Amino acid sequence: MKIYLKVVILMFFSMCSIVSKASDVQDLLVISKMTGVCGVMQQMVAFQKVTKMKGGDEFINRFWQMEFARLGKSQETFIKECEGSIAAYDKMWSLAESK
Repeated sequence: MKIYLKVVILMFFSMCSIVSKASDVQDLLVISKMTGVCGVMQQMVAFQKVTKMKGGDEFINRFWQMEFARLGKSQETFIKECEGSIAAYDKMWSLAESK
């Protein structure tokens, strides 16, 4: 866990050296946060597929429907934003690795 945290912190500071303005850093943070939320959604679905926990499908569906409503977004919009944030995150990760 500590090694993972160190890698994330190192990656963050590497990214900060790539971007030059405060707004670029904010964009980086927003993309990272959104990518993390999307990862949580993917992990919840994967966990339920494996465990087949009683009531799990309903819980996941209700949880994310409430989250979409809270954010004022449709499921389709949220998933498209996930795809975009993951692609942007992957691109930034590749840029950081090439430095």
